[in-house]
Amino acid sequence: MKIDLEILICSVFIFLSTNLFWLGSTTGTNLEKKNAAAYFSIFTLIVSSLLFSFSAILGQNGFIVVSSYPILYFFPGLILLILIPFGWFVVIVWFFGFLRRRGIFLVFFYILSFCQLVAISILLIYNPGKTWNISLFEYWKSVPFSFKFAYLIYIFVCISLSLICLFLFKISDNSLSELGRQKAVPFLKLIGFSLFGVVLLVSILFVGDEFGIIENPILKAEKEPEYFYGFLLSIQLLICISILILGWALTSYEILTGRILPKISLKQEWKNSVYTSFVLSALYFLFAKLGYPRAEIPIIFSYSFFLSRFFTLQKNKQISSNQNEVLKKILSSGSVKLSFGYLCKDVLEASKAALVFQGKIPYISDTNIYYPESISAETFDFSKIDPENPDIQYLDKNQFSGFVIRVKIESVLSGDAYLILGQKENGGLFAEEEIEIAKITGNWLVHSLFLEETGNILEELQRKKLQEQRISDQKTRQILHDEILPEIHSLILEISNEKPGSLNSHHANSLTELHKRISSLLREMSDTGLEISRLGLIPILQKLQDSEAKDSNLIWEIDQNTKSQTENYPPEVQEVLYYAFRESLRNAVKYSGELKSSIVIQIQYKTGLFIQIKNKIGNDLISVRSSGQGLKIHSALLRIFHGSLTLEFPSSQEALIRILLPPPPQI
Repeated sequence: MKIDLEILICSVFIFLSTNLFWLGSTTGTNLEKKNAAAYFSIFTLIVSSLLFSFSAILGQNGFIVVSSYPILYFFPGLILLILIPFGWFVVIVWFFGFLRRRGIFLVFFYILSFCQLVAISILLIYNPGKTWNISLFEYWKSVPFSFKFAYLIYIFVCISLSLICLFLFKISDNSLSELGRQKAVPFLKLIGFSLFGVVLLVSILFVGDEFGIIENPILKAEKEPEYFYGFLLSIQLLICISILILGWALTSYEILTGRILPKISLKQEWKNSVYTSFVLSALYFLFAKLGYPRAEIPIIFSYSFFLSRFFTLQKNKQISSNQNEVLKKILSSGSVKLSFGYLCKDVLEASKAALVFQGKIPYISDTNIYYPESISAETFDFSKIDPENPDIQYLDKNQFSGFVIRVKIESVLSGDAYLILGQKENGGLFAEEEIEIAKITGNWLVHSLFLEETGNILEELQRKKLQEQRISDQKTRQILHDEILPEIHSLILEISNEKPGSLNSHHANSLTELHKRISSLLREMSDTGLEISRLGLIPILQKLQDSEAKDSNLIWEIDQNTKSQTENYPPEVQEVLYYAFRESLRNAVKYSGELKSSIVIQIQYKTGLFIQIKNKIGNDLISVRSSGQGLKIHSALLRIFHGSLTLEFPSSQEALIRILLPPPPQI
């Protein structure tokens, strides 16, 4: 019975050690907020695992043998017994933000830190046998009651403060991180109460005899170790419960890593860790029963496995981070050619490459993309290639000017896109992962090229539309003014010269009325383009005050050189700018409501034309709300000429419209 209990105790130590090491290594792998408290939490988990491993390896020799070992062997373990309760306190107060608030918990943090230093100093100084070769059993009998009681108070304070922190915690907002902490609180409370049970059992072991509760189980263990083993197994059971709950909280809410979104895979990994540690413990129990107690074998196996896993994940994480940096460069370069260059240089490490298109692909220009850009354009004939594997095909480098592989990107309507690669710069082979990244990135490049070419065509169509509209208006006006009106006028004169009595007065009156209406129409239909070219852009903008803002007080702030600089813009740009300004002015007047306060208009030219309209917002906005499509349309029209129109609200009582237009292109 005695031997079976010792084997069971060592098996549980192996179970605890394996799971704690998994928690420590996993926290280190997934750590996002790298600070002193996070590293201390990982350190606490790792040293706790080492303590239980040490206990399993020594404990397999039996209580009688272990108690006769020199105290020097156990000195690191005694220090860890002082450190671990403080580590749990730090984990809780740091995770819930109480250390940052610099309140009473920070004071307790410094007090407990000082207590640790004092306790470790006492361990170093206090040596009843004047030698470190005194046995553990003799050393324990000589430890004074005051030191035991002080240690119990110390661990009681650490666990109590942790629980108080959990009960005091309240979420400050509804962010995911705060909600995750709130959901983790019940689990951590269970751990706290389990640790309270551990403190109670340890207290009975340490001072139960002095208080008359129970005969000292440790001193009695030499003759009747079952009582001591019973206490030890009860303590192990409570610690097992705490570790299992801690693992569930860590994998569900990432309570130590600082991540906002937990990983789903961690839950399954934690289950696998529990199953693995249980199997290792069971195997140790089985072999120990057969007479081969070797606790170091499952411990070394588990440590080796988790360490290799840790370094593998760290390396993969670093590689993934580097790839993400390259992908960021590709996505944010702003140019398809630059993105293609980053793909070939930083991802594929190809000496040369080309992105070519076969067939009639709408919107995409006939010019292929090459890397490096200095290589000459080439025409590729793929008709003689064996179509056995159309997605990836090897090429004869002599036949295809040094290109060795062709990767099909995607079929686009009536044509295909291909990535043609030369040899790697280091002379190696392309990996499957590199080709997959190339296909995905190439797909994005093809779509980007579609969007770029489509945007260019739409801009060109918009320019042509504006120009054609302007020409059409001029032709209509010219026909009305130069052809129709003279003919009508001649007809009126002919009819007027008719003999009296033969004139059809009704027709004459009708023609006269028609002439008046057409003349009036021409006067009312002012040609904006002609008006701008005749008066200038700035004066025509100022004339809008009479038609659009009669009741408003407009304050104009115009730089002196602005008028001359705006004349350099093409007529279609000036016309688009005029309509955008008119819509913006209407918007400012409308949002002023009944306030009718001053509207400040600032126009200046530095690195382009800058117009700012600032107005106060009235209180009666409900009656003037609109869909807001006007400004959006004019903003889109300005975008055609690389300009912008923005509406901002610096405060609830002020609106600000900015119109920016780059300098006109140099001809």
